[in-house]
Amino acid sequence: MAAENKDKEKNLILDDEREKLLDHEYDGIQELDNAMPPWWLYGFYLTIAFSVVYLLYYEVTGWGPDQHEEYQREMAMAAERYGVAEEVATIDFSTAEILLDEESLAAGRTIYAATTNLCATCHGAEGQGLVGPNLTDDYWKHGCDLESIVNSIRVGFPDRGMPAYGSTVRIPDEELHQLASYIISIRGTNPPNPKAPNMDRAVECVEQ
Repeated sequence: MAAENKDKEKNLILDDEREKLLDHEYDGIQELDNAMPPWWLYGFYLTIAFSVVYLLYYEVTGWGPDQHEEYQREMAMAAERYGVAEEVATIDFSTAEILLDEESLAAGRTIYAATTNLCATCHGAEGQGLVGPNLTDDYWKHGCDLESIVNSIRVGFPDRGMPAYGSTVRIPDEELHQLASYIISIRGTNPPNPKAPNMDRAVECVEQ
């Protein structure tokens, strides 16, 4: 009697599974049309609800900060925590004069030669050019006046291997002034083994 009951239960299960069988099969294996587990469904519904709230909070209402605002907040927190002062321009390089005194040019040369800035590493100890272009000839790619040189140092050319400030370490405006003035002062010094200019991109420098 017990064996018959077991056979009946087995047949009922098989009949139920046959009803749930889907039409397609793969490698002799057929799939049953079972209901999704409740935990999976609830998780799916939760992600839908979260996406709607996220869209309203950040995109529709604008209540949530965007990536730029978050960056500014984090920078402000870092400045407060570590005492990092916000960069403030102290010199207007569009009207600044080239420094010509020996003390300023000596300071500029020291900054240029410093291993933290990588100026000499890329452009050569005498500015003759190595990985970077020659700084002593009359052919420049991005302008050879004081303001252009300062801007080139500040922004850099990451796509060509030069990070901002030469090594991403900020140089104060006073030192930038000295460095740019020194670079201008070595133009025409004709050091040994100068790197040839790329005449396809170079523009002849106007005398300062």
